Amino acid sequence: MAERFVSRLFGGPGSDDNPLTSIHGHQCKKRHGHRQREKKLASHLYGQYSMALVKANARNEDRCQLVSGPLSNLPGGPIGVFVGIYDGHAGNLCSQFVLDNHFDNLKTAFTNQHGHVNCPVAIVEAYSSTEDKFVEHARENWQQKPKLASAGSCCLSAVVHNNVLYVANAGDSRAVLAKWGVGDEDAEEEQLSIDYTTQSVHRRRELQDVHFDDPDLIKVNNYGIYRVRGCVQVTRAIGDVYLKFNEFNQPPLKAQYRQQQPIVRPILRADPTGCTRPLGPRDKFVIFGSRGLWRGITNDEAVSLVKASPRSGAARALLIKALDNRARRHNLVYEDLKNQPLATRQNIHDDISIVILFFGNLPAENQ
Repeated sequence: MAERFVSRLFGGPGSDDNPLTSIHGHQCKKRHGHRQREKKLASHLYGQYSMALVKANARNEDRCQLVSGPLSNLPGGPIGVFVGIYDGHAGNLCSQFVLDNHFDNLKTAFTNQHGHVNCPVAIVEAYSSTEDKFVEHARENWQQKPKLASAGSCCLSAVVHNNVLYVANAGDSRAVLAKWGVGDEDAEEEQLSIDYTTQSVHRRRELQDVHFDDPDLIKVNNYGIYRVRGCVQVTRAIGDVYLKFNEFNQPPLKAQYRQQQPIVRPILRADPTGCTRPLGPRDKFVIFGSRGLWRGITNDEAVSLVKASPRSGAARALLIKALDNRARRHNLVYEDLKNQPLATRQNIHDDISIVILFFGNLPAENQ
């Protein structure tokens, strides 16, 4: 059986964190409050990976995770690689909960298949279980901890098993595949996930088709930003129970989240859409990133940069490029961000989490 290890770039312990098998990213030196973490390069079952993150909020709302090895609790059960990007909003209570529970729920789903492996079914069951458990957790504890009612998290996950990549997404994080063949000068990019954001007219229409009788469903502010009930910019997410169940639409929920129109049926959904992608020799790597990354860089630019970079430190190189792009929109450059106070940085960039999953191994001199 393959040895299992976990790589988690975040602060604080988690239930899936075995100190004997964990690989932790290190925190870069704090430079003028500009905090980053990275795992330059490590191995997984099918190749290598690089991870990086930066926080913009006082408390980082992003979480990311990679697990390589057994995917179930059964001896001789399926093995593979799991990646999770959990982009929290209204705090990190939900994203931390997803980090602590989602992979365990996936393992349980695989275990319940008793050797008849069906990855898409297991993945959907894991999302449903994570959502149900968070709702239960919120119901039991929100009177003492009201932020549980307003906290939510996007959930982008992937499983590689038997040379097939399975991607699932509920939220506005994104997975992008890079592919090229022998002699190809340029890489081709393929987006493997749907962005469930209110900034997309298609996603707004998707909501409006279901909630056609809700006059307050979508609100737009003076900056042209669309929000569900004036609160969130995503149309699918784990948590956000105040937009799903009217029982939370009362004190001690903060006034800014209370709804004038009652919640007749859940507005946001937690079920993901998925993509099944057999992997071939042209498929080189996948970039998994939270929304903060894709606000600062295009799919094509990200793929080209990673292709041209050494594997070791590739995630941080991508992070720096996205930050520099965001800084330039404010007449700054990346180096200027280090001197900006937290309140200013929040207006320039969001929390960013990146996992780059490389397929196949390269000799050290080519990394």
